[in-house]
Amino acid sequence: MAATRQAERRPQTVNPAAARPARLRVRWDRVSVLVALLAVLTTVTVHAVISAVQDGLRAMSAEPPPPAETTIGVAQPAPEAHHKCPSPAAAVVHTAPSVTDATVRTVALTFDDGPGPATPAVLDILQRNGVHATFFVIGQRVAAEPEMVQRIAADGHALGNHSWSHPIPSAKAGWKRSTVTAEIERTNRAILAATGLKPCLFRPPGGIVKGARRATRTAGLSMILWSTDPRDWAAAASKKSASVIRKRVAAGLTEQHPVILLHDGGGNRSATVAALQGIIDDYRARGYQFVTLAAPG
Repeated sequence: MAATRQAERRPQTVNPAAARPARLRVRWDRVSVLVALLAVLTTVTVHAVISAVQDGLRAMSAEPPPPAETTIGVAQPAPEAHHKCPSPAAAVVHTAPSVTDATVRTVALTFDDGPGPATPAVLDILQRNGVHATFFVIGQRVAAEPEMVQRIAADGHALGNHSWSHPIPSAKAGWKRSTVTAEIERTNRAILAATGLKPCLFRPPGGIVKGARRATRTAGLSMILWSTDPRDWAAAASKKSASVIRKRVAAGLTEQHPVILLHDGGGNRSATVAALQGIIDDYRARGYQFVTLAAPG
């Protein structure tokens, strides 16, 4: 009994390691995780910075794009120059501008009443032949098809103002100044909104000059007519009509600097499209250079 009681009074031995709180170990685990995350983020950031620097160096060392091709005799001003027009021509223009060598014959193809359904085909033919032309557009059509007007400008062609709604006053009465002024200003705004370019040319609908000269000059525009009119606007859509148009345009081959009146809008212009390649061939075979009316004199 005595031995038993002594055993019961023996103090219990406590393991110090078991009694130590676990807080310190848990905190070090968390610190280890945070350190690992910081290491990963640092690696990713450094890699991104190095990649950005390398991309910048490659861009700086890349060759600049080649300059756009130009056509002799066609004005190719810098983009900011489009906002400034030369002084308006003193008289109504009926002739194409000459090139450096005044003995070289030049011809200006002009297209009225667009953009229209025939405009893409006209642009395709001109592009294939390396020919630049002048497009006298109608403001209402510009507002309806700004993308097509943008393509005309992007292809290197000159843009001219051909009124907003294409009214044609009587030749005897001529234009009311308020009417022609409003038609010019509204179309100028439409062309500027579509392309960022300010037109420098005005062709009055129907070729009616009376009453329009002062308004045109006040707007800072040169008035443009033509020297050769094949009346394609009245032609039927047929191969025969295309042949007639080509023959009539050939009348300009007797001139030193003809301006050819054609149409890409205002009706079915399939005959004009069909005649266009032959017209280009005829003038090129006679040594003419194709120019725009961007800077008439």
